[in-house]
Amino acid sequence: MFRRRRETVEEGPGYAEAVEQLTASRRTIVEAFEIERARIERDLHDGAQQFIVASSMKVGEALLMLDAARASGDSPALAAVESLLVEAQRDTSGALRTLRETVRGVHSRTLTERGLEAAVRELGERFSGSSDPVDVRVPFPLPPLPDGVVSSAWFFASEALTNAAKHAPGAHVSILVVADTALHVSVVDDGPGGALLTGGHGLVGIRERLRTFGGDLTLSSPVGGPTSVVARIPLLLRHGESGVTPLQPGKDNR
Repeated sequence: MFRRRRETVEEGPGYAEAVEQLTASRRTIVEAFEIERARIERDLHDGAQQFIVASSMKVGEALLMLDAARASGDSPALAAVESLLVEAQRDTSGALRTLRETVRGVHSRTLTERGLEAAVRELGERFSGSSDPVDVRVPFPLPPLPDGVVSSAWFFASEALTNAAKHAPGAHVSILVVADTALHVSVVDDGPGGALLTGGHGLVGIRERLRTFGGDLTLSSPVGGPTSVVARIPLLLRHGESGVTPLQPGKDNR
């Protein structure tokens, strides 16, 4: 009896090319997110922030001029103007602090300069309580990753920590970052549990962003805890690139 050989999809002549095209298209999506993020950060820094800085400096100069004019002018009127300028300077300084916090939230300078592991450890320090620090573990060196993949992981970790601080204050929180065929970032807290993915912002928004290039976000939060939020992010490696980084002798990756 003649038995026809069954050809799998992987054996098709265009399979490798199709995989390469899919990887390239997903990298394009990720890079588009990163380009837009960088644009927003640049516009905030070079636009609004510069105007606020200039305004604060002018108010400060006006206050100095008032001191010089006080001796020969209308003291009550000058005092009123001075009071308004002091309030304006205070408001401007507050706006500048808020804007700088916004820029900081758009991206981490540590992420750009030192990589994902250092940036996640910085997040852990920021969210650590005085008696219960966030436990960050990166047991193996992370491979080189596209900027968009790294940013997605950082945004996820930041949002998950924000949620833990809001809904499980005082709970012990741990973060684990590992890579195999994908980058896995998990944030676990021993709070009361019962968390749900709702609304269109926060973790739900991050989940939808991850899904656009083949990733996903899962939540496990039974009543009584613990709550575990895990992001799986494709490495988006090109053909021939490796997701494995050799261990560095003598390095403690805990």
